[in-house]
Amino acid sequence: MRAVWLLASRYLWSRRRERFVSVIAAIAIAGVAVGVAALTVVIAVMTGFDQDLQAKIVGANAHLVVQAADGVVPDPESVIAQVTRLPGVVAASPFVQGQALLSAGPASTGVLLRGIDPVREPRVTRLAQYLVEGRADPGPSGAILGRELARRLGVAPGDTLKVVTPANRTPQPLTVTGIFAAGMYDYDANLAIVRVETAQGLLGLGTAVTGVGVRVTEPLQAGRVQAEVRRALRYPYWTLTWMEQNRNLFAALKLEKVMMFLILTLIVLVACFNIVATLLMMVLERTRDIGILQALGATSGAVRAIFTLVGVAIGGCGTLLGVGGGVALCELLRRYQFVKLPADVYYLDHLPVQMAWGDLGVIVAAAFAISWLACLYPASVAARLTPVDALRYE
Repeated sequence: MRAVWLLASRYLWSRRRERFVSVIAAIAIAGVAVGVAALTVVIAVMTGFDQDLQAKIVGANAHLVVQAADGVVPDPESVIAQVTRLPGVVAASPFVQGQALLSAGPASTGVLLRGIDPVREPRVTRLAQYLVEGRADPGPSGAILGRELARRLGVAPGDTLKVVTPANRTPQPLTVTGIFAAGMYDYDANLAIVRVETAQGLLGLGTAVTGVGVRVTEPLQAGRVQAEVRRALRYPYWTLTWMEQNRNLFAALKLEKVMMFLILTLIVLVACFNIVATLLMMVLERTRDIGILQALGATSGAVRAIFTLVGVAIGGCGTLLGVGGGVALCELLRRYQFVKLPADVYYLDHLPVQMAWGDLGVIVAAAFAISWLACLYPASVAARLTPVDALRYE
């Protein structure tokens, strides 16, 4: 086996009689490196999108929402008392949510009106941390607007606007008390936050709420806590996790990530055709050497292993170079954020990058597997040579 490794290294690195073989080998290495680097960067960006959206969705929403079959929860305090006793639950807070129309001067727009408890809400969501102007408590007649929504209406903290709801069609005044920026366009452009009592009055709910938001210890384990909550509350209550609320979005991201991986793997596949060409020309160049080796007792398996190792080494060099270049480019994108995005299209204002060791392992494994498959035919051609055929014209 040591002889196989020695011969493979000599065939790979020794000076060749045909410089064209070396050129093709260099092209093969470069092609694999480009393909692997592209895969690394694109998958890191897709993972970054996924992680960034998860963080912003979890920050602006409860991990778990408890609602009733008829749309209103008449006794939220009883629900909160039962839920907070369960293992894995950190906190719970009532909320009211409904559609409304906001107007300020000639500007008007439809919004999602959310009523919160300013004392308990910070323990469930991170909306208070997103505040960029004003105060976190909107007060009895105040409202906190998303940054894009405030810009659209042309208002700032201290300004007055009018609100109309399906249950209360008489315009009611609200004072802008704060501006928040969650970093996700849908929330920044469409969400207005008021006190839960204010929302109850505007939406005609009395003392009822539309749901109870629950924060759990581990967001990715919200499904397990959901089962406990369902067993504790039973009908008419039902629950929805943050993952179920955004199932279509995350399913689309996952499908896009898989498809991008498959498409960009074709770059590595095309580059590996150069490995096939390199090994076939190397077999022709080393036909005499193969004949001598077999005459000295080398088996077909040993000859096959030599050329397989050469091909895998070419693919491995390209893979390592590609991974190094891809990781370096990802670090530059993450640190300097020089690629900007339109926030109203992509939800984000910059290109997110998140390296995952699992994704990197899959990329490296796929590149090595394709490189190994590219070696099979040329190595088999070399192994089928006989000493007589190899040395006939020598």
